[in-house]
Amino acid sequence: MSTPFRSHKSKRTSRSHKKKTDRGLPPLRIAVLGPTGQCGSCIVDELLYRGHDVVGVSRNPPDAWKEGENSSHRGVYESVAVDVRDEGMLRDVFSSGFDAIVCAFAPGIKDLKSAYENGVEGHGGVKRALLGSSHSGSFIVIGGAGSLHTMNRRQLVDETGFAYSWWYTWPDEHLNYMRVRARTHGNFLFSLFIAGFRWARNNVEHPGWFSWLFRPIAWTYLFLAKRKLTSPQTRSLITSTRTALTMWEGVREKKWTFLSPPGQLRDQGVRTGRYKMFIDSEEDPAVEAVDGAIYNEDLAVAVADEIEGPRMTFLHWSVVGRVGLAAW
Repeated sequence: MSTPFRSHKSKRTSRSHKKKTDRGLPPLRIAVLGPTGQCGSCIVDELLYRGHDVVGVSRNPPDAWKEGENSSHRGVYESVAVDVRDEGMLRDVFSSGFDAIVCAFAPGIKDLKSAYENGVEGHGGVKRALLGSSHSGSFIVIGGAGSLHTMNRRQLVDETGFAYSWWYTWPDEHLNYMRVRARTHGNFLFSLFIAGFRWARNNVEHPGWFSWLFRPIAWTYLFLAKRKLTSPQTRSLITSTRTALTMWEGVREKKWTFLSPPGQLRDQGVRTGRYKMFIDSEEDPAVEAVDGAIYNEDLAVAVADEIEGPRMTFLHWSVVGRVGLAAW
């Protein structure tokens, strides 16, 4: 069954006559599964900016791609509508001659009760579709920070008290980012929860002249927050991406690589073009990444660099960059 691709006609150019990318490389044709998410959208931006051709793959991908404020797209954007649960159609898409495929798939989080199941089933379907396809290029999976190993040689998601213990170490700047991002995405209750968590933690950790008056309220809030953040439902999205990593470990039929963002990932930031890479394993944990941060814009640079010059095949890795250069 052939799959119809929808292209942004005004940018269509014959590949045989296209100029080389900004690095002097011939343009590549790359599929991005999940092109509108937090990571996926920045990856599409970066690839188009470099002059590569991108096909956005999801149930309802945008027909055209809006250029970023600080970039001019030189590549061609196309889209194909595919439900990740339709493994046959997804296999056909993966067999369409791509030079590389990026999997930025993530299940919806409106219903946390089904997030783990949807995440595991989704990643499992993607894996089966890829293994059954003729794709021979790179396959980059974007995971989550919970899969990274800590200095205790345990994955972050397995640390005692996760995710409460993780949140508790975040600087005010990152909690403020999380609060604003939640509000921007219409999740006002979550935004209020984060604001309350930050206040309660600071009341306990940085007492002032009158903070003791509200100390019982702060302790009660933190108690309830811990119960919420350590619940299986709250952790479900993170544990599902850890399972996705497990799915690929030991596979050699396809050239996969698994990128886990660092502990603090922020969007709407600044593209510096600089980052540090860390390979993560139980024997050699990427501790710097667990406690590190990066803007999505620079994470996208790392993904594009890996596509243009693969170095992390069959590895679990992360990247860390500078933050605090914009609103957060």
